[in-house]
Amino acid sequence: MRHIYVHAALRVAAALLLSLGALWAPAAASASCLLPPPGGDPWADAEVVFIGTVTAVANGDRWATVRVEEVWRGPDQPAEVIVRGGPESNTATSVDRTYNVGIRYIFALSIADGALSDSACSGTTPADAVDIVATRPKDIRPPLGGSLNTPDGGPDLGDFAGPALVVGIVGGLLVVTVLVARRRDT
Repeated sequence: MRHIYVHAALRVAAALLLSLGALWAPAAASASCLLPPPGGDPWADAEVVFIGTVTAVANGDRWATVRVEEVWRGPDQPAEVIVRGGPESNTATSVDRTYNVGIRYIFALSIADGALSDSACSGTTPADAVDIVATRPKDIRPPLGGSLNTPDGGPDLGDFAGPALVVGIVGGLLVVTVLVARRRDT
């Protein structure tokens, strides 16, 4: 009988040791990012800063196709870019960033091997979490081949070009129709 109690005690001890071992084991790599000082510029270390909306994601939601709206800092950007929030497929790091389609972000990026690179430690943040009007620098510029679209800073006059063109064509056709009708009557 004593033999059974010894085996049971050994099993309990082994279970406890394994449980404690799991607690002592190093955790999966976790990001350790330095935050900017209170009141500091969260984008101070970024090579590139722009506002854009994610239109598609790939590579485990870590690579984002982004429609660029305004460039705040760094080199000019095309109207659509790819932002890499992590490495190629089948690898991961503790600082990978993921994106959501349809979300507008202020991207704070670095340039690595010619690609726009992001991480969980950058200042990239959803734009609705920031007072864009108060934060926007005075020297913003549109993306290459695009227009400056500032939905919170007033309408973009380019948005009226299509309707104005339709009104102009319809109005022109009406004028021509009236002139032709008058000419027939005389």
